[in-house]
Amino acid sequence: MRRVIYHGPRDIRLENVPMPAPGPGEVVVKLGAALTCGTDFKAYRQGHPVLLGTYPSPFGHELAGTVSAVGRGVTSAKEGDRVVVANSAPMDECFWCTHGQNHLCPKLTLHNGAYAEYDLVPAHIVKHNLHPLKASVPFEVGAMAEPFSTTIHAAEILDVRPGDTALVIGAGPMSIMLVHALIARGARAGVLGRSKEHLPATLSAGAEKSFSSLDGAFKEQIRAWADGRGPDHVFEAVGRAETHILAVELVRDGGKVCLFGGCAPGTMVPFDVHRIHYKQIAVHGVFHHTPRHFREAVRLLSEGKVKTALLIKGVVRLADIPAFFAANADKSIPKSVVTA
Repeated sequence: MRRVIYHGPRDIRLENVPMPAPGPGEVVVKLGAALTCGTDFKAYRQGHPVLLGTYPSPFGHELAGTVSAVGRGVTSAKEGDRVVVANSAPMDECFWCTHGQNHLCPKLTLHNGAYAEYDLVPAHIVKHNLHPLKASVPFEVGAMAEPFSTTIHAAEILDVRPGDTALVIGAGPMSIMLVHALIARGARAGVLGRSKEHLPATLSAGAEKSFSSLDGAFKEQIRAWADGRGPDHVFEAVGRAETHILAVELVRDGGKVCLFGGCAPGTMVPFDVHRIHYKQIAVHGVFHHTPRHFREAVRLLSEGKVKTALLIKGVVRLADIPAFFAANADKSIPKSVVTA
């Protein structure tokens, strides 16, 4: 079969490899659709030991397809089933895996292999985080469960409730998914972006209001929108020190901030700790997802609660993936559907 292999920064290759055979507890999934991802582009440019582990490595992590082979002992799936493949699951060994925080497991190994004709799914993912996909749901919609589940996790971490005001800083694809996750919990969502050309998509996703940081009065506008107090929750989805600081500044007294956007290792952020302390602001990091978040993502996607047309643009063939990444490595582009 053909599979894309990551060999190092800006070096991915389409290679012919033996067809996988499932061992005990494993299944093989035939590619229905994979999705390109901003994290994959980041890994392509500079490497990503958390996502990819030791190189060379299979590449791609957002996948839906059809079970083509089943290993001994598997009872949760059979040949012909349409499924969504998660990229992690509890290992059932450590403190974190047994306490609902498998994403923090010291042995966490993220599963890759979406950019391939067939993917061998490890037993622990088959057991805990392989989900059925209705025949009426396109594979590319199901494949969006992985990134969407991280936004569901973020909204849960801050305990967003119906009627709360929640501001997302950033107007990219993940911000649009955050808007959907917040609306699913009954929140009034707003978005703060820099480029005004990206803001209309956030309104189409269901955001109640959008703001541009190029407008000199944006802070006052946000406060007025959020009942004159400031938002109950602010989700930083850019991953920059200055927007982390801005999130703490914009949230209301007694509010909550989610640092959703990841910064580079060693990044130091000079927060106003006086404000955090005396205005009792909660600042929470969030990373990845659990099987519960993934299951909820599949459900909402299957029910049409996410406007995926805002996020997916275009199709790329598996054979063209190396050239596609090379041509778009330094751009910010929507997700593309990867097919065999």
